[in-house]
Amino acid sequence: MALFFVAGGVLLLAHEIGFRLRALAKNRDDKDWEKQVHETRNQIAILLSLLIGFSMSMALSRFDLRKELVIDEANAIGTAYLRAGMQAEPVRSKAPVLLRDYVDSRIAIYGNAAEEDARNSAVQRSKQIQDELWSEATAEAQQTPTPIVAIYVSALNDMIDLDGKRIAARLNRIPLDIWVLLALLSIMTSVVVGYGQRHRGALATFVPVLMVAIAVSLIADLDSPVSGLIQVSQQSMQTLSADLHMQLSAPGNAAAH
Repeated sequence: MALFFVAGGVLLLAHEIGFRLRALAKNRDDKDWEKQVHETRNQIAILLSLLIGFSMSMALSRFDLRKELVIDEANAIGTAYLRAGMQAEPVRSKAPVLLRDYVDSRIAIYGNAAEEDARNSAVQRSKQIQDELWSEATAEAQQTPTPIVAIYVSALNDMIDLDGKRIAARLNRIPLDIWVLLALLSIMTSVVVGYGQRHRGALATFVPVLMVAIAVSLIADLDSPVSGLIQVSQQSMQTLSADLHMQLSAPGNAAAH
């Protein structure tokens, strides 16, 4: 939201600069000169539109990938939980509780309501649980190397791999060079639009500025995995967390103790 107001203010200022520069032009009443200004404006606007479309495509693909990874991680943790129930003690009792806590820590990491300190604490807790689960699985695999143990180890491996994929997806943002180019083209377009206006007009002034500011703000929102109005839904993880809490708190469930 802050980016929208900043972008809008900068573009309006650029438009005003362009309009005032026109007043200083000596040949502003020349039809050929005005035609050249309009052609230049259209060319820059087309290039800006292409860049906005390209940036939007990049942001959407990254956003969709983050959504898919949430579902994949929830499925991987759920699979590890089910296979943990097939193992011998102490894995059968300890692993489900650890996996429940692991889901909660993952929600705390990627939830948009979490503060930075709470998020960092959740990251440490997540790594600790991974180490504990892997250590117990390694010990069981060394003592009883059976196919049942192997499929549990495979499920844990997939779960841990998805942690790395989600971190990579979170850090995979639109390059700074594209943002710089987008900003420059937006400002240049506003300057040329203002330069090409004979008279002030609210519609001709505010509509192009608002369109560009909205588009840039939307791209930034989609590209931001932590802050912003558009966030990747954690519904799959939240549903899994509720299910695990319900199952482990059921009477007679030894894993809950």
